[in-house]
Amino acid sequence: MARRGARVAAGATLSIAALLAMTLGVTTVQANRLAVESLRRGLADARRGVQSLLAGRAANLAGMSRVSTQVPEFRERLLKSDEHADVLDQAAAYRQLLGAAWVLVTNEHGILMARTDNPDEVDVDLSRGALVAGALSGEVSSGAWRDDRLHQLFMAVAVPLRASASAAPQGAFLAAYAIADTLALEIKQATTSDVVFFALDTLDHPYVVGSTLPREQVGPALAADTAALGRLAGDSGGVEISVLVGGEHLIGLASPIRSAGGDAFGGFVAFRSRERELASFAWLRRTLAVAFVLALGLAVVSARSRRTMGTPGLPSIPPASYP
Repeated sequence: MARRGARVAAGATLSIAALLAMTLGVTTVQANRLAVESLRRGLADARRGVQSLLAGRAANLAGMSRVSTQVPEFRERLLKSDEHADVLDQAAAYRQLLGAAWVLVTNEHGILMARTDNPDEVDVDLSRGALVAGALSGEVSSGAWRDDRLHQLFMAVAVPLRASASAAPQGAFLAAYAIADTLALEIKQATTSDVVFFALDTLDHPYVVGSTLPREQVGPALAADTAALGRLAGDSGGVEISVLVGGEHLIGLASPIRSAGGDAFGGFVAFRSRERELASFAWLRRTLAVAFVLALGLAVVSARSRRTMGTPGLPSIPPASYP
């Protein structure tokens, strides 16, 4: 009977251990799932934050540019001067006033009259570009501007140069701000997510223009994920990207940055660490693991006690006596 009781106790111990192990496993899987969901919600929030910041900056720059172009003296000095140097000086003064990376001015035919970041460039036909074409049709527009010569990416706004809202445009005025490391750092401080800005060259190969992560590590990782970047050109809802940076597994949500004509000139990726996100659920796993060990230990102690003392509840049978 003692052996039978030991077997029963051992079976009960194994059942308890199996139940606890299953509970620990299910809870761990649930914690991992919740951590990934939390990470993806954080990435979606960061993505919206980046988009809002880019749109807000463009709107602010467009508003300031529109106010500037309504000043008659400003328009006259830009459009009526016969000296290229005078037009360039006036454009440079307004670039500084707007806090822009550069500004450029065209005439009513879209022919470049002055560009502050490339003073020697002049008489180039820009009329086929969506920004200039929009301004010459009387619209205020914004969009990405890619500088293939310098390997830089900008957000530019274009406003018409005209005497009144009903007058025909006499030219186009464009102002731009750079998408670079300082912007990425500003966004990280606001969203607590790492951010990488990239441009796409004429062959749709990405190159980093601004980042809070080491460029030498994240750049090749982005270039290697050609499938994700291929989807990015036609998907405005965001594309998930996974990279390994400094031994840390990062999950990112990429979104395109489009030109005024709708082409993807580049994009940005908001990154969060999978390990750091899972760390917030580590306490739950540790608590369950400790509970598992304690419960298993108690079950083993209880089983040993039963083997030592016999199975409780069974009457003892006296030895048989013979005459």
